[in-house]
Amino acid sequence: MRMHQYLVKWGININKGGNFIYNTMRQVIQYIYATIRIKCRTEVTNARVGKFDVQKSSVLWLGAHAFHTVMSLKADRYAAIVLKRLAFDLSLARHRRSVKMLRGVVKDGLAGLKGIQF
Repeated sequence: MRMHQYLVKWGININKGGNFIYNTMRQVIQYIYATIRIKCRTEVTNARVGKFDVQKSSVLWLGAHAFHTVMSLKADRYAAIVLKRLAFDLSLARHRRSVKMLRGVVKDGLAGLKGIQF
């Protein structure tokens, strides 16, 4: 919801700036993936708990799903471009493996989201 608050504060017209918002979300997800990779590759992390293998497709799908879920709470504002493009990304066949693998994570996350008021 922080992104929603930023958009409201900046006064961005969501209907005209839908592509900008969507591309910004994609860049945020890419940045998160890069940050996770860097943290997983540090010597301290490897010495403590071993090596991690983070799949980019899983992070991209999970990030898109998170944005779609949160922005769907304000569907009247984001339905035009942003939610449609995120829904399309989530429906791509290349994400089927991520959907199956992360089903439990998503279920737990959605259960925690229900208690939060937006």
